[in-house]
Amino acid sequence: MSYFATMAEAIEHIAPSFSFAPFAEILQPHLEELLAERGLTKFRQGTVLVPKILIWLVLAMTIRRDLDYHKVFNWMLSGYRWLTGLLPPLGKIVSDGAISHARVKIGAEFFHRLFVKLMASFKEIAPDFHGRVSVAFDGATGTMPDSEANRQEYNKPTSGRGAAAFPQVRWVALLAVSARLVVDIAYGSYVGKGTGERALMSQILARLSHKLLLFLLDAGLYSLEMLWTIDHKQQEFLVKTPKTVKLKRFKTLSDGSYLAWLSGKIIDPDHPTREEGRRCWKQVNMLVRVIDYTIPGFRPGRLLTNILDTDITARELVGHYHQRWDIEISFDEIKTHLCATLSGQSPTIFRSKRPDLVAQELYAMLIMYNLVRLLIVQAAAAHHKNPRFISFLDALQHIIDAAPLLTAANSEQRQAQFNYLLALIADCDIDRPRRQRVNPRVVKVKMSKFRKKRETDKSVQRNLEQELEIIGEKPNPSTALAVKPKIPNPPDDFLALTIFALCIVMATCDASDMPP
Repeated sequence: MSYFATMAEAIEHIAPSFSFAPFAEILQPHLEELLAERGLTKFRQGTVLVPKILIWLVLAMTIRRDLDYHKVFNWMLSGYRWLTGLLPPLGKIVSDGAISHARVKIGAEFFHRLFVKLMASFKEIAPDFHGRVSVAFDGATGTMPDSEANRQEYNKPTSGRGAAAFPQVRWVALLAVSARLVVDIAYGSYVGKGTGERALMSQILARLSHKLLLFLLDAGLYSLEMLWTIDHKQQEFLVKTPKTVKLKRFKTLSDGSYLAWLSGKIIDPDHPTREEGRRCWKQVNMLVRVIDYTIPGFRPGRLLTNILDTDITARELVGHYHQRWDIEISFDEIKTHLCATLSGQSPTIFRSKRPDLVAQELYAMLIMYNLVRLLIVQAAAAHHKNPRFISFLDALQHIIDAAPLLTAANSEQRQAQFNYLLALIADCDIDRPRRQRVNPRVVKVKMSKFRKKRETDKSVQRNLEQELEIIGEKPNPSTALAVKPKIPNPPDDFLALTIFALCIVMATCDASDMPP
C-alpha cells in the first residue's frame, strides 16, 4: 500500500476536493461561499487543519460526542485511510492542542453565518395547516464544563440547596413542526437581565422574515406584547392562555368558539425610554378568537388565536395545537441522542471550556441537527413517507456508519451509495409511533407532590379527538353516544374509599330501602 510520507502531504492532496458526505450536497455551496467571503480559501503550505477541513471537523464533533477530538478527526478521514490508503500510519493526525487553537482562530461568528445561510436557503418549507407553516417556540438549557471562564459568562443555576454542578446556557429555538427544522435560535446566560425565554423570543421575532407562519405557544410563553408583535407582522398565533388573562366577550360563533377583545399595555416602540429610566407604555386592544375546551379526566383549557376564519373549526385548532409538543421531541433528539456521551465522561451537552467555543459548538450542533433532519425529509420524499414518523436515532446511526465511506468515494460511487443511504433512512420507521393514550400523574420515587406509583397505575387507551368537547358547541348526538363515561379511580386513603363505596350503594338502592 502506497501512502504519503507526511500528513501535510496527504491533506494537501485531499483538501481541494474535500467535502464531508452525505451532507456535502446541502451545505458545501454555502461553506465555499462563506470561505470566499471571509478570505479563508488561502492557507499556509504544510497546514493540516486547513479551514475547509477544520470547519467540517467542528461539525463532525457534534455527532460524535462519544469521541475525543483526535478520534473524531481519525473517524472523519478513516475512508481515506482504509479505502485509498493515502494517510500515513500515525495514531494522531495533529498534535495535542492544535484543534482547540484552530477553533479559537476560526471563531463562533463563522458558524453563526453558516447557520443563517443554511436556513435562508430553506425558506419555502411546505405548509402543513391550511396553507400555513406551523412553528413552535420553546426554551432549553445546555450544560458545559465547569471552567472559570464558562462560569463567568453563563453562570450556574442556584436554589435553596446551593448551586448546580455545571454552568448552563439558555437558548430559545423556533422550530418548523412539519420537518422539525430549527429555523432560528437566540441564546444567553442562564441568569441575568434580558436572558429569559420571552426576551430571547423577542430577538427572534425582531429579525423574522418568513411568511404565512402559525405560532404554537405554550401558556408559559404567553405575553400580550408577544402576540401584538406577531399580529403586526401579519403572522398568526395559537396560544394556550393562563387563567389570569381577562377577556371581553362579545360574539359567539357557530362552532362554540367566540370573539373577544384582549386589552392591556405594551411598551411603546415609538417613544424612547425616559431620562429617569422609566419606559413608555401604550394601551392596545386586539380582536381574538377564544376556544374553551375540555377532555374528560383533564382540566379545562383555553386557546387564543387571531385566526378568525370560521372555515377552520375550533376542533381543528385544538387538535392541531398539541403538535407543539414536537419541539420537545426535537430537544430530546439534540440533547439525548445527538450529544450522547460515553459512560464515565463529563455528562455535559457541550465539551468546550471557553465561552466563545461553547457558542461555536451550539451553532455547529444545530447545523448538524438540521442537516440530519433534511436528509430524513429527502429520504421520506423519495419514498413517499412522513418524515415525522422516521426514527432520528436509527437514521443518525446509518449516517455515522456511511459518512467516512461516502467521503472517500469517487463521484460515481458516492451517488449510488447516497441513494442507498436514503433508502436505509426511509426504512427506519419508528417502532412505537405516538399512541392515543393517557398516563396517570404519578412518580416511582416520592420526591414531589404527585402520589407514588402503584400496580394499578397503568396507561389507558383513549380516543382524545372523539372525547374532545368544545364548551359552547352544540352537541352531536352520534358523537355523544360514542363517548363512554370515564370511571374515576378509587381514592387511596381508607376513609375516602369507604365514602366512595357508600355512595355507590346509595345510588343503587330504591327510595323505599332508604332509612328514615
